[in-house]
Amino acid sequence: MLFEVGQFCTHVEEDLAGLIDTLQEHTGRGGDNERLAWQRSLPKLSMALSNPSLAGFHVQLGQPGGSMALEYNLPASSSWCDAVLLGRGPSRPTAVMVELKDWDTTGDRPHTREALITHRGNAVSHPSDQVRGYVEYCRYFHSEVLAQNAQVSGCVLFTSARDLSVYRDDPYKGLVAEYPVFASPRPPAPDDLSRYLAGKLHRPDAAFAHRFEGGIYAQDRQLVARV
Repeated sequence: MLFEVGQFCTHVEEDLAGLIDTLQEHTGRGGDNERLAWQRSLPKLSMALSNPSLAGFHVQLGQPGGSMALEYNLPASSSWCDAVLLGRGPSRPTAVMVELKDWDTTGDRPHTREALITHRGNAVSHPSDQVRGYVEYCRYFHSEVLAQNAQVSGCVLFTSARDLSVYRDDPYKGLVAEYPVFASPRPPAPDDLSRYLAGKLHRPDAAFAHRFEGGIYAQDRQLVARV
């Protein structure tokens, strides 16, 4: 589902229930827990995208502008990324993959492995490692990324938790340096996520956004040659 960013923000403000209905129909995930997570997460994402530093991406639907793919199904994969912001960086097309986590992180503890964290007593994938998987998959197997030599990066937005120190400290410092984790914006506090996105996305590119949405599974020939 490809949205113009301004349209997405308007949907969230004026008809969040309708937007969630559309997402459930699109993804086939109609559970109450999924709906509740969207109800909590999407307004926080909209708040981050409404920052003045991203104002250039708030344009009319169908006009050239920044776009985002909500609940993006990676080509030939069973994985879904919560949101992908699409535009241009300093010199080439850019995709920023954003994973939304509506987690209560109380009592979470570090694991001995960088890819795992102890959440609610169980070893689960660290959200930044999850995003790393999305990013690397697109870098190697997304037709439009390969064709355009597009830049792909990613981050995590925790929509409820405020203290993310356990997710940022050892053994995760290197991981989150490349795939950072952010708490949801709480005005008038500084919004680190908006600054991060503004640093990646410099101007809109509607043509790339639509080609990315229609991208298919492909193989990086250089990667295959190295193997």
